[in-house]
Amino acid sequence: MDEIQLREIADKFLRPLISGSRLEPQSVVSNKGQALVALADPCTINFKTEKADLYRLVLRRSQPFAKVGAAGVNENKVVGSFVSVVQTMAKGLSSSYKADILAAFPRRVVAKALCNGQQEEDTLLAALDQLTAWAGQQYEGKPIPAAIGFVPGTTNGTVTLGDLCKEGFSAVLSNGFDTLLTCDFLGRVLGHETLAPPPAALHFSPYRLRSVAGWAKAGRIALVLNRTGEILVFQDEELRFARRGGQWHFLTHAPVITQMGGPDNKDLRTAVYATCLDASFARTGACLGIVTSNHANEWPALAVSIGDHLGGAASTKAKVLTAIVGTSKFQDLDRRLRQELVAIDGATLIDNVGRVLAVGAILKIPGGSTGGGRLAAAKALGSLGVGIKVSQDGGISGFHNDDTEAKFTVMC
Repeated sequence: MDEIQLREIADKFLRPLISGSRLEPQSVVSNKGQALVALADPCTINFKTEKADLYRLVLRRSQPFAKVGAAGVNENKVVGSFVSVVQTMAKGLSSSYKADILAAFPRRVVAKALCNGQQEEDTLLAALDQLTAWAGQQYEGKPIPAAIGFVPGTTNGTVTLGDLCKEGFSAVLSNGFDTLLTCDFLGRVLGHETLAPPPAALHFSPYRLRSVAGWAKAGRIALVLNRTGEILVFQDEELRFARRGGQWHFLTHAPVITQMGGPDNKDLRTAVYATCLDASFARTGACLGIVTSNHANEWPALAVSIGDHLGGAASTKAKVLTAIVGTSKFQDLDRRLRQELVAIDGATLIDNVGRVLAVGAILKIPGGSTGGGRLAAAKALGSLGVGIKVSQDGGISGFHNDDTEAKFTVMC
């Protein structure tokens, strides 16, 4: 494929799909013997669409990609799925129907990355299209939430999902939280399930959708349409893909925990990340800071109001929040409480072992800061260890040390 055309498509569809990635302006030389997709180094994937192509484009980000052969869906598989979809559409991309073909592009990459074989892909695509249609509709004046789960294996279902969805009542047969319609991968309806919360905590899913995430294991895939019109895809008990604001995102969680840096306490870093997911999908936004031990005495100069400090309990807010949090570490608090704390306007500061230092803190930001108050606050907190911004549109960006470039991004 022509390099300019591939770069145009990759920049529009692949780069946004993999959060924090960028296409390098220069390709690298390739030959017929080299793989279509290859991990050049932990942070770089090179790719092309045909063996005969004498170049490979370079996709890079600051956080490492998963290793080749890693279990589940990883960045290499997503790039490979992108390449495969480009191959099937190559002729059409040179026609007058190019714009129409590209409109269907991202969903096909998502389905190919998740599924095994064309039949599964077609079934999942049809379900994604149905949820997209419902996202633009209402039922009795209200947005439609829904969940559809796919179960591997053959069944004796007699009604297809497509036929069911022609009936208006199908839009209210699941609530998108803890009930879902079930189908096989041939698109035949199996029935309906009411879900209990999983027995173990699932950190890589929004808390409110933990029941659906817990169901999506052992080869199952669950699709959710929430009330804001977002589509979430769960596999292996994790949120795998999310369509927000018309843009698909692939989520890879474990590398974010590693790249967060700061405290050695992995439970704390995992809890912070889980709370960021919760704030993201609750659309509250958040600003969090982890103060590392070498900056333990510096944070009061940034969070200048003593009334925001929990230890001093000088204000009504501090007294109430001190009573609520008690002596519990951040990672030991209920996730619902953590989400409510970070939703309070201002920044939440915790130390390197998880003690909550301040909630709703107004920060003293250096003059000349750009990009909005929450971004400036996250960068300032990063100078004390780790600073994280969760925007109200859902993107998550993390900073540490004095770097101005985000060390990790999710859905940005």
